[in-house]
Amino acid sequence: MAKAPKKAAQAQETVTPAADAAATTTTMEPVQLTIADLQLLARIVDLASRRGAFQAGELSQVGDAYNKLAGFLSYVESTQKKDEAAPAAAPEETPTV
Repeated sequence: MAKAPKKAAQAQETVTPAADAAATTTTMEPVQLTIADLQLLARIVDLASRRGAFQAGELSQVGDAYNKLAGFLSYVESTQKKDEAAPAAAPEETPTV
């Protein structure tokens, strides 16, 4: 007979899913990752590989990741240079009255 009251007490202690979800729902700020952060990561990988931080079997994966990162940074740099040069090359329009 002692088991039945314990089950009833346990049923009362359970939290409903809606209340549980409301308690655990938090808003997280998005992480800002800049081009400078990616450049720093590329330098870290380069330095770590020079110091022997990676085993021989890992070098191809590290190299692939580094090459992708370096290619992306090169693309961003060339795009920024094009964007900077484009407004300077375009003739200014004079307003008509």
